[in-house]
Amino acid sequence: MKINMEFKLIMSLIFAVIVAIFAIQNAGNVEINFLFGKFTISQAVIILGSAVVGALSIFLIGLVKQIKQSKKIKDLNYKIKTLMDEKEALKNKVDNLIISKEQIHSIEPVESIDSADEIEYKE
Repeated sequence: MKINMEFKLIMSLIFAVIVAIFAIQNAGNVEINFLFGKFTISQAVIILGSAVVGALSIFLIGLVKQIKQSKKIKDLNYKIKTLMDEKEALKNKVDNLIISKEQIHSIEPVESIDSADEIEYKE
């Protein structure tokens, strides 16, 4: 992951240098018509401004994506915790059932009575 971030940083810097060189080589004045206004400005400023606006747009889109991912990770961690708690509760329930079953099997069986004649009544 670290190599990927370093690669992206290096590529961004190379791209920034290329844009800066392009802007400097095309630094002539141009007339801009925008909405109701008309003005003259250096083409280098337009190029660099466009690059900055593009970089900010990409940054904001990435920030929104990162915030969504952080929220999803938080939700999934909560779900994991809930499922682990449920698993522990079910494990305890199974253990209690096993103990109960063992207790039932450890009780000695009572001799069965075949008929009502064998029952003694005390009066």
